[in-house]
Amino acid sequence: MRRVFGINQRNAIIGRSNPRSAIRLVRDKYETKRVLARHDVPVPPTLALVRAAAELDVMPATRLGDSWVMKPARGSQGRGVLIALGTTADDPGATGSWLTTSGAPLTMHDVRRHATAIIDGEFTDDRPDAAIAEPLLRSHHELATIAPVGLPDVRVIVHRAVPVMAMLRIPTRASGGRGNLHQGGVGAAIDLRSGVITRAVWQGAEIEEHPETGVTLVGVELPDWGRIIAVASLCADATGLGYLGADIVVDATLGVAVLEVNAHPGLEIQNVCRQGLGDALSAATDPA
Repeated sequence: MRRVFGINQRNAIIGRSNPRSAIRLVRDKYETKRVLARHDVPVPPTLALVRAAAELDVMPATRLGDSWVMKPARGSQGRGVLIALGTTADDPGATGSWLTTSGAPLTMHDVRRHATAIIDGEFTDDRPDAAIAEPLLRSHHELATIAPVGLPDVRVIVHRAVPVMAMLRIPTRASGGRGNLHQGGVGAAIDLRSGVITRAVWQGAEIEEHPETGVTLVGVELPDWGRIIAVASLCADATGLGYLGADIVVDATLGVAVLEVNAHPGLEIQNVCRQGLGDALSAATDPA
């Protein structure tokens, strides 16, 4: 790798590229979703937005359905995420009894308690927040083959509306079903033109197969790649960010959808792709 960015270089390009108003916008996941939707960027639907604890007393269990995810509107790094995999009732969601990822029962009382913790700022350094509930997304069947645990997502780095680098974050059992690379997820570099995985990294070591299933990763072509890249570009115009990280999934039903837009994307993607961001930005500016 040449021209590898550190925190100072990354912050410098963010300072030049990202207006404060745009940074404030993307810190709120719900407001970001609204803005993206207005610009025809696909996002998951919202089942409920809870801003005050009193709203929980009148929210019926049927609002959530049988499988869903609840998260803080201003959260980060996966903090405060609650997942219901399915219902224990014959009538989905009617009685407010679900199953968590561990198989433990989850009641409406548990949901209200978790949402209250979100609203009170337990996951956002004591800053008041709102709880967002969305349908639980399921991987496109082609991605489910290489990522049988959790929901893989594509992180695309975009500069001046041009995608410059991308990786697939693959959850594992070791990572608790999350794509966080530092917790045991797999990072897979993606060729921007073809959407093909060119290399993969797990716990700092280069691999070619999934560490838990043995399924080959290198050489796999991601579904709907052209759509993924186009949607990542649209995030720039929609949010006003000149430099961003777009987190995108391919759902079995919805297709391509944006989970989050990050104004301060991390630098681990350079290790996964074995390319410095400085080189990637230069190549995007002058492809020849």
